[in-house]
Amino acid sequence: MRASALLIAVLASLAVGLLIAPAPFGAESQDTARRAVEQGELVPLSRILANVEAEFPGRIIEVELERKRGRFVYEIEVLQADGRVLELLYDGRTGERLAARIDDD
Repeated sequence: MRASALLIAVLASLAVGLLIAPAPFGAESQDTARRAVEQGELVPLSRILANVEAEFPGRIIEVELERKRGRFVYEIEVLQADGRVLELLYDGRTGERLAARIDDD
């Protein structure tokens, strides 16, 4: 009986936390990115991913869209067959690859 009361208390506090938590960080960024694609200021992610998959064998494990020095930059991580992680940077406006390096983190 005591365990079920504790479980209820934990679940209730989690539910309250979810209700009062701020919106996820990416929510505004997704809207910004969508508008930028619609206005032709940003290459669609699908085009970038198609280029990555064609050029770099492996599994895409992370994708981020960041602003660096006032411009959009896609940062993509690819897990290679040898277990190393390749970090790729693409210019968001042109789709040009800016960098490719092994992530040592």
